[in-house]
Amino acid sequence: MFTLALVLLVQAPSPPVSTYSIVARDPETGQLGVAVQSHWFSVGSVVTWAEAGVGAVATQSFAREAYGPELLEDLRAGMAPKEALDKRVGADEGRDVRQVAAVDARGGVDAWTGKGCIPAAGHVVGEGFSVQANIMLDAGVVPAMAAGYRQAKGDFAERLLAALEAAQRAGGDARGMQSAALLIVDGRKREQAWRGVLVDLRVEDHARPLEELRRLLNVHRAYAAANAGDERLAAGDAEGALAEYTRADALYAEQVELSYWRAVGLVQQGADEGFELLRRVFARDPAWLGMAPRLAAAGQLPDDPELLARIAALAPAAGVRAMVARADPARIERDIRTLAGFGTRHSLSSTSDRKRGIGAARNWLQEELERISAEHHGGRLQVELAAHQVGKGARVPDGAEIVNVVATLPGSDPGRLVVLSGHYDSMCSNVMDSQCDAPGANDDASGTAVVLEAARLLGGLEPRATLVFMAVAGEEQGLLGSRAQAEQWKKEGKEVAAMFTMDIVGGATGSNGRLEPWRLRVFSEGVPAAGKVTGSDNDAPSRQLARYLRRAGETAVPGFAITLIFRQDRYLRGGDHKPFNELGWPAVRLTEPNENYAQQHQNVRVENGTQYGDLPEFVDFAFVSRVSAAVAAAAGELGLAPPAPATRMDTRRLSPHTRLSWEPCAGAAGYAVLLRRTHEPDWTQRRDVGEATEITLEGFSKDDWLFALEAYDAAGHRSLPVYPTPQN
Repeated sequence: MFTLALVLLVQAPSPPVSTYSIVARDPETGQLGVAVQSHWFSVGSVVTWAEAGVGAVATQSFAREAYGPELLEDLRAGMAPKEALDKRVGADEGRDVRQVAAVDARGGVDAWTGKGCIPAAGHVVGEGFSVQANIMLDAGVVPAMAAGYRQAKGDFAERLLAALEAAQRAGGDARGMQSAALLIVDGRKREQAWRGVLVDLRVEDHARPLEELRRLLNVHRAYAAANAGDERLAAGDAEGALAEYTRADALYAEQVELSYWRAVGLVQQGADEGFELLRRVFARDPAWLGMAPRLAAAGQLPDDPELLARIAALAPAAGVRAMVARADPARIERDIRTLAGFGTRHSLSSTSDRKRGIGAARNWLQEELERISAEHHGGRLQVELAAHQVGKGARVPDGAEIVNVVATLPGSDPGRLVVLSGHYDSMCSNVMDSQCDAPGANDDASGTAVVLEAARLLGGLEPRATLVFMAVAGEEQGLLGSRAQAEQWKKEGKEVAAMFTMDIVGGATGSNGRLEPWRLRVFSEGVPAAGKVTGSDNDAPSRQLARYLRRAGETAVPGFAITLIFRQDRYLRGGDHKPFNELGWPAVRLTEPNENYAQQHQNVRVENGTQYGDLPEFVDFAFVSRVSAAVAAAAGELGLAPPAPATRMDTRRLSPHTRLSWEPCAGAAGYAVLLRRTHEPDWTQRRDVGEATEITLEGFSKDDWLFALEAYDAAGHRSLPVYPTPQN
């Protein structure tokens, strides 16, 4: 058997597509279809053939693909399936390793299984259908598939898929699963054959192809409903269009695009419902904000400035995004070159020299923040030098006074802080050498420049939370400045709702030779707050903050990819977010994607033709401006948003549904539930629940799904998502 197969493959190459499939005609609609699953890449490109009003064919085992077009040609000419198969199979010298089935538009059907097909192999021909399989786990697969089709409910596509699922439940392909396909055509002949294709779905390579095929079928139905809505809208049937659009939303709730086009259609018809729907679309996915001007430019929306302005105003946090769009690379370059020009900013360097050392740097930072306060905040920024005495340690053998430069923008909630931080100290190769030149342009004048630029960008903001723009010292000596500041706030009873540290965000070409000017890494720890999280360290507060930053930052800076790294920090390194994490506060580190170690913690020198040292010429100032806009967008929105709601999940009884409840938040206009499956790293669904303070999510088991809740204000500013506390 196998010798014959190999000989045939040598003589006339045939794909060894061993599989199981079904061909059938729907007696109610006349539709013709073929469905297939296999442990073979792209099975649909080989096995499935169909033509409207003519028939459907499955060709498999050591498949002769020519059977597809040849048998359709014979059926088109009026041959019955048996006559056509007798003709084509009889002329095929490789028929012993072939498996093929065909059904015609009258419901006639026939199949062939060669004696050389790999067992278990066989077929069952029923009324208007044939199921066939080879290399199955056992002989029960084929009859199980036939029974599955006969017993299935629903439309034709549903019954074809049910047959495949029945085969898999019976054992399926002995090798496992890889790809699947579903092809359905109309029972009526069309002048252009392609017009008769009703469903054409393929899963080329997937661990669970039938699950994916079912998902794609649901997506197909959703888009079909959306298309029907468009047709009804064009015909002037707004009510019918709305019904179809609503059906599309229900079928594929996680895909915001369907809602967007529904909204645009309603806006074009002058329906006010379209604007409310756009508001909900933008709340779910702000990436659609930029689509309206493109549509207007293409003539798909009226090029009406008032209309476009009305649409833009529907966006959540639109004001913050407009503010951060002003990030200025030239201004950032000036800041970085100024800081690098102090020679060294080692924490133990001179504090009295007016031109060189840590003292000169902090004096300039204080003056610059005071200038920013006057020019951008109407004097509302409160700037101070926050001095902290630290004891003796490995990197401060005599102890030291560590001075942070802190600018505070008071909010209506003074005890809730949103902190942006960079460290302004620097070092050479020897961490104890306080005299050598250490320009520290990337590490970390770049992060400090982001803090300054964010303070400028958010000028005029009147936040709920208090915003803190902070440049800390002592980072290279052991995170001394950030630790002292965090501990002080803890003693004062402050709550740090979010802390962003920007450390090495200069966008350098890495030691690996790679340059990625449109990507940023964000590191977040996964230690949940005690008693707050069950089952997933990926829902720790810092992880939620990282996700929040990606959403807000990527929306504010289109094309900027923020990569979430689920680690606290890089190996052998540490950042100023760590002391905040240790006190239970959400804090993350922002870092460029590719670091160059010849430019970090190095004495400035040329060695073997290589320039060492952390110099301004290695900084991409446009990259730093993108970081500034992204983090300012997140911090600004958090500063304006209500506090995160205290949320509970009812775990007191077994249920296939999930009940969440929460306490009302001051300033909240509504709440939204975020959902994702347990294996997914980021939220995939968002459900606005309005002003409710509880919800039961029907059909969403707390065993299979993860949830979070966020509050939002009237302008759409969203709080940090909160993972619910189990209510036992």
